[in-house]
Amino acid sequence: MAFAKTKATLTEGPIFSKMILYVLPIMLTGILQLLYNMADHVVVGQFSGDETALAAVGSTASLTNLIVNLFMGITAGSGVVVARSFGAKDYDRLSRAVHTSMLFALLGGVVFSVIGIAVAYPALDLMGTNADIIDSATLYMRIICLGVPATAVYNFGATILRSVGDSKTPLYILASSGLVNVGLNLLFVIVCHMTVDGVALATIISQYVSASVVVIILCKRSTTVYALDFKKLKIDKRLLLQILRFGIPAGIQSSLFSISNVAITTAVNGFDTATVAGKTIAGNIDGILYTSLNSYLHAAMTFTAQNYGAGKLQRIKKALGSALIQVLIVGISLAAIILTFGREFGSLFVDSSAPNKEAVIKAVLDMLRVTVPFYFMCGVMETLSGVLRGLGYSMAPMVMSVGGICGIRILWILTAFQLEPLHNIGGLYLCYPITWTATALMLFITLLIIWPKVKSGFASSEKKA
Repeated sequence: MAFAKTKATLTEGPIFSKMILYVLPIMLTGILQLLYNMADHVVVGQFSGDETALAAVGSTASLTNLIVNLFMGITAGSGVVVARSFGAKDYDRLSRAVHTSMLFALLGGVVFSVIGIAVAYPALDLMGTNADIIDSATLYMRIICLGVPATAVYNFGATILRSVGDSKTPLYILASSGLVNVGLNLLFVIVCHMTVDGVALATIISQYVSASVVVIILCKRSTTVYALDFKKLKIDKRLLLQILRFGIPAGIQSSLFSISNVAITTAVNGFDTATVAGKTIAGNIDGILYTSLNSYLHAAMTFTAQNYGAGKLQRIKKALGSALIQVLIVGISLAAIILTFGREFGSLFVDSSAPNKEAVIKAVLDMLRVTVPFYFMCGVMETLSGVLRGLGYSMAPMVMSVGGICGIRILWILTAFQLEPLHNIGGLYLCYPITWTATALMLFITLLIIWPKVKSGFASSEKKA
């Protein structure tokens, strides 16, 4: 059967403008996802009538991300294999990678869902979650974990689409399912008088909508090289091992971020409820920055992997330069907006009549002022990580994250944060810009070291050919 080739190849044409066009849908997708998550927090904070509900939802974030990110990171492995196959025009291998990825997503999602439900209460208790919110937090987390299979299927499907250059379709899918999420939030909380269970149910229903739509789209594109056919769903052991070889280090790396954030959440739980709620709000606000900058990880990885498959090393170097320039522009611009309107953004999440409103807003601003001005370094770190993954060096970013992210943050909490001048929420959050900078520097040095090996590997391949 003849397949139609997608037009969205990243191995030809101008790089800077193509990267903008490729990144924007990913950025908007991430921001929309974040806005829909914000809707959960705004609705439960403003309309549930439960002053502890927002803190309960926020207290689960780092733990839920730890479970989800470990599995979702493996999508990076799928993305590298699909993008390389596409760049090399090996469409048979690409098709087998697609079917292996989607079946693995479903089976793995079920396993991680069960794990999340089982560990919810003991893990939250171990983190020192306040007694007045732990039951609500456990309920919220267990319901959210029921949506992990859907999250896995959607993310693997979206990664496949992005790996062949289609970053717009995931945006359209998420925009539609997100509206479902917001509508159900309002229905369950305002009309049905539910609290954390209502926003959790709304979230997982929208996740299953996203998963269903991405599967339908992949099936309907029957004339493309990446079409999904249920009859071909089968685990190709060799390709799965390659996906895992690239993906497991990325999953561990994502989890290391979450592990360090669990440590930070545990430290925050030592403060009052207003500070815990402030952390939730600050995470939503600066999440716009992180999501925007993180989109360059996906862009750098896909540009690198496609051009690696096509044997175009000079385009990889140009793609890295374009990504870094755009990261600086986006990071500094969004930081200025957030710092200017931080109080107004924070007020959206707190009932104006809440007695602790000012304490919550103060905590939000204390966190944002420390992290936001330096967020562009997080973007630099993510971009360098994406290039290394696209080159097939997933282990290096993982090792750098062990030391630069997880290690330094935990060391900071155990040492510097314990000193009287730094034993406050601002002092705790100083660990973020410090670790972004340290990890970015280590990744850059790593890239300088491995680049000659990449060039020599291509030279050897060309001689053999």
